[in-house]
Amino acid sequence: MPRNRTFRRAVSARARSVPLKGALLATALSVGMGGIGGAMAVELSFWTNLTTAAQANVIKAQVDQCAAGIADLKVNFETVPFDTMYTRLITSMRNGQAPNIMNTLEGAVAFVQARGGLVPVTDVVKKIGENDFLPSYLNAVRKDGEVWGVPDWALHQEVWYRKDLFKAANIEIPVSWPQLIEAAEKLTVDKNKDGTPDTYGFAVPMGRSLVAPQTFFQFFYAAGGTIFDPKTGEYVFDKHKDEAIKSLDTMLTLYKKASPPASVEWSWSDYRNAYVQGTVAMANEWGAVVLIAAEQNPSMLDNMGVFPLPGPEAGKPPAAALNGGYYYLVGKSTPEKEAASKELLSCLYTPEKVANRANSRPIFALPATRSAFESQAYNDNPYVKRFKPELDVIFNKVMQNWYRYGQEAGLNPLTGQIEATSFIGDAIQNAALGRTTSQQAVEQMATQLKAQVAQIKK
Repeated sequence: MPRNRTFRRAVSARARSVPLKGALLATALSVGMGGIGGAMAVELSFWTNLTTAAQANVIKAQVDQCAAGIADLKVNFETVPFDTMYTRLITSMRNGQAPNIMNTLEGAVAFVQARGGLVPVTDVVKKIGENDFLPSYLNAVRKDGEVWGVPDWALHQEVWYRKDLFKAANIEIPVSWPQLIEAAEKLTVDKNKDGTPDTYGFAVPMGRSLVAPQTFFQFFYAAGGTIFDPKTGEYVFDKHKDEAIKSLDTMLTLYKKASPPASVEWSWSDYRNAYVQGTVAMANEWGAVVLIAAEQNPSMLDNMGVFPLPGPEAGKPPAAALNGGYYYLVGKSTPEKEAASKELLSCLYTPEKVANRANSRPIFALPATRSAFESQAYNDNPYVKRFKPELDVIFNKVMQNWYRYGQEAGLNPLTGQIEATSFIGDAIQNAALGRTTSQQAVEQMATQLKAQVAQIKK
């Protein structure tokens, strides 16, 4: 008898023997895990946007280890660069060959989910232990009462500052925007009196494509503004124009008083190198400066500290931060492949495995689970040991409440639209260069945001 006919009869028999409510899951698990005498192997495709060998190799080794413990399972692992990922996703989904598991940012989770390409992973999260995950990591990928991506680790933004310069100038950690501006002005120093500061107080990078929106939204979220209402999902940016204008005004004040003029065009490498090389005293940054300093200026490491970007007023902590995370998602496929994908993901979530994945991108990545953050595997990392006080601040005071732009109420394709276009960066640069006012720039943002939201709803 042909093998596929045997397989169909076995599935049919197993389905009849299980109560209807659990039949599909039991069938999928029995096939996916080789429960029917290894009748048919399950083959999964696995994509990750993490193409750096130090990160991809850790994931692959863990995937191979977990797959080896699941009978008749084969996993085809592939690194897919972020800049080609959307094109490949569209093509693969059209051809019915989308990845079974994907490791990517929440913007891509929203992109695939909006096109009906995902199955929820709420059951996986509950199996791992929902209370172990920081709620902010889960909230970013909730929609329709389901979780659509298993959080792995998140990027984080906070102010990295020079502790030695703060001490020399007798500056306390700023807890409001006026204090931040005052400190930045005080740290802007022209030592040789040639008219150009040798050290600037605060980097305000405004490269159009990605950096300007990231800079702006960090201030905007700290002020309590949102694009969508976190509870209702209603579009509310128009109701937060005052916060937006105040946020942009603060950014531009810092730029004019305490940031290099060229920072109007700066991208990540520019402001990171400026901080590491000592030409700026503070930078709102994702944490990559740690490894850059280790490579370029090791003596700098002892003088690096962090604090949350403050809110507008003293006594009122920042309302939220702009961050972003990496997730594992399960593509819509056959029941056996979906079940096998979920079983594989569950295996990847021991505290040690989560910690080792985060440690492959040290300081730049904070694990999504408290058990991983507190694990010996995470804390044995030399960079974690060195920056443990700073990481405690980040984990407990920054990561507890964060959004990705447009996803304040959960998954929303607007995130991808903002990342793929430059309309926010254009508005910010026009204001920075004096071509428009802050109010006009915010109006320009609002017009474009409403147009994008209307397009998504079509």
